[in-house]
Amino acid sequence: MLELSWNRVGFGAELAVVNADRGLRAIGWTLGAAPEPYSCRYTLATDDRWATTSLEILTEGAGWSRSLRLTRQTGRDPWKVRASETGTLAGPPAGAEYPETFADALDVDIEFSPLTNTLPIRRLDLLKQPVGSEFELNVVFVELPSLAVIANSQRYAAAGDGQVGFRSGDYRVQIAVDPDGYVVDYPGLATRADR
Repeated sequence: MLELSWNRVGFGAELAVVNADRGLRAIGWTLGAAPEPYSCRYTLATDDRWATTSLEILTEGAGWSRSLRLTRQTGRDPWKVRASETGTLAGPPAGAEYPETFADALDVDIEFSPLTNTLPIRRLDLLKQPVGSEFELNVVFVELPSLAVIANSQRYAAAGDGQVGFRSGDYRVQIAVDPDGYVVDYPGLATRADR
């Protein structure tokens, strides 16, 4: 078992308890302040090749809560999406309006979560790829705190010396990772606190 923690730029934090013996099993908690204060807890699992098989996530704030469950048996099965919500939170509803748009996605990306960047880094063995190797991915993107789910196109590139290039649309950043692929510094987002 490994405990990882990050401090977010501005206000927020993430703590994850991780077992990475055969794929990943993680339990995590996050705190955020935008668009309003919220707490989040999740359980995340992958297969032994680091393709996501399940995510259960709950967000709560003053007078509202939302939950989401994403599951699939293998990388070829369709994603099953279940969502619920109580109270009022401005923004899109929890869940996915068009799950077919991420049917081919192998990775889940929880907004503001450095841990979920590790999934494609490990699955693609990015730290052992030649510098400049780049991979375009369709990922299941979970917005916080709404738990709205959309497809998101992302690019990961091997940059050498514990660095990984990340791009989504016009957004680009160099992410520093440890030898196991866990984020150490994600400029503008978070820095590891447990190191």
